[in-house]
Amino acid sequence: MKKNKKTEPMLPLELQTFSFIEALDDGYVHDCRIVSEDLPAGKTHFDRVLFENVRFLDGEWGRSEFADAVFINCDLSNADLSGAVFHRVKFENCRMLGTDFTESTIRYTRFEECRIDYAVFGFSHISDVSFERSILRQADFYEVDMKSAQFLASDLNEANFTGTSLKGVDFSSSRFEELQVTPELLLGCKVSTDQALLFARKLGLIITE
Repeated sequence: MKKNKKTEPMLPLELQTFSFIEALDDGYVHDCRIVSEDLPAGKTHFDRVLFENVRFLDGEWGRSEFADAVFINCDLSNADLSGAVFHRVKFENCRMLGTDFTESTIRYTRFEECRIDYAVFGFSHISDVSFERSILRQADFYEVDMKSAQFLASDLNEANFTGTSLKGVDFSSSRFEELQVTPELLLGCKVSTDQALLFARKLGLIITE
């Protein structure tokens, strides 16, 4: 995914720091910086917000929306973000172990150096998204509508892509010993030579030297 003005979060040059409670106005938080807080779960619309060292507490975040948002060193582990919307968002060095993104919509979003093990993305819509230098062991992408997705230099071991079309998806620089896929949905997926051999074996091919 190219990094340009259309895909990068559009934040004001200067953001005033507020506590979550100070910034919250009838379920809406915008144009601010939130630092070193534990945020209580609840449906919230975030617009042009920078989160630093913030922990999203376990619980239902309902169908929250995040537009032009940046997360730095945040912890969203086990948060229920099912049905949430992410548009022009960047996650940097964040923890999302076991986070539930089921039926979410994720567009123009980058995950950089994040821990996303066991996260669930089933039945979500993912477009123009990149996972860069991240760990996604046993992450679940079951029956995802996925377009223009890249997994760059990431650990995907035992991730599940069953029922997901991988056309246009780039796995070539990532690593895994096992990956669950639907063989007939591999067409158009970009892989390395070693990965191609692994998938060939899944198709039942007998490979000789």
